[in-house]
Amino acid sequence: MTDQVMVPSKMPKLKLLVLTAGAMFMVIACSLLLADRASAHGWVENSRSDLCYDKVNKNCGPVMYEPWSIEGRGDFPEIGVPDGQIAGGGGAFPALDEQTQDRWTKIDMKGGPHTFRWDMVANHSTNTWDYYITRKGWDPNSPLKREDLELFCRYEDHGALPPMKVYNDCFIPNDREGYYVIVAVWDIFDTVNAFYQVIDVNLTIDPSQPTVPAPGFPGDPDRFGDIPQWVSIRPYLEGEVVLHKGKVWKARWWTRGQEPGTHEVWELIGDDPGSPTDPTDPTNPTDPTDPGHPTHPTDPTDPGDHGNHYPAWDASKVYTNEIVSHNGQLWQAQWWTQGQEPGTTGQWGPWQPVNP
Repeated sequence: MTDQVMVPSKMPKLKLLVLTAGAMFMVIACSLLLADRASAHGWVENSRSDLCYDKVNKNCGPVMYEPWSIEGRGDFPEIGVPDGQIAGGGGAFPALDEQTQDRWTKIDMKGGPHTFRWDMVANHSTNTWDYYITRKGWDPNSPLKREDLELFCRYEDHGALPPMKVYNDCFIPNDREGYYVIVAVWDIFDTVNAFYQVIDVNLTIDPSQPTVPAPGFPGDPDRFGDIPQWVSIRPYLEGEVVLHKGKVWKARWWTRGQEPGTHEVWELIGDDPGSPTDPTDPTNPTDPTDPGHPTHPTDPTDPGDHGNHYPAWDASKVYTNEIVSHNGQLWQAQWWTQGQEPGTTGQWGPWQPVNP
């Protein structure tokens, strides 16, 4: 009788190797996706989504598992997310956009100084931290809109990486009581997106605090001039204008860390327009302009001609995030682009309209 030796087929081993490799690939891919999803996310303590996460707010949808992921288009309110979708980051979490007087748990808060805290899953280069509050007389039973909001606090980070916990000192308007909504917007520096958080508050007036604080209070959004101060850590693109040591400078090309006045990348434009006129040389007070002949009031500079403040689009120029004027409309580049005419690239193209 001949002994038979059973030779195992190689196919099962091959299949096993393929299956094993496929499984490993899926694990790695999922890990990368989750890591990317977790990057640059954060949320505000006691926000609507935070209370969903803590199961205080009910029927919130998937945001109860990821209150840090409410991300939408940045540059709010000029661009940003649509009206009616502000709380949910542009439709990503529609349950958050439900708005009635009694829908959400409210946090007790007084007018006056208040510190907002952001908790980061992972930080990201930051443009601004903005805080808005609903106006007196807003309708709490209507979807949240831009026209409902007024800016009361701002911090600028100029592209810096924030710590894992961010604290912003603000002054809550001390002239209203009852239910109000605060909208916090973390605007990212090196993408076109921002993270949105809303806080439902039951406000009371604090008689020990002023109704309106003195200018320059912590977070005062009016403390910034029309021309920003030069910041060493911030990158600047060609054409950007800054203030430094009482002078106005314009970048000739991309630059970072090169101080105006010490490097040829900066072109001197002139003196700070906000500086007061020399009080020792006033206009002759004995020879005023004749008050009977004012400048003709029917011929002002057209306030709607916003294109005068921005350069015209140039087909030969590279754009990354600049605003340009083209065919009577302002446009902002969403990413690197050259030769693609604004208004012809469609909804998902590199140019998006800007409404001043």
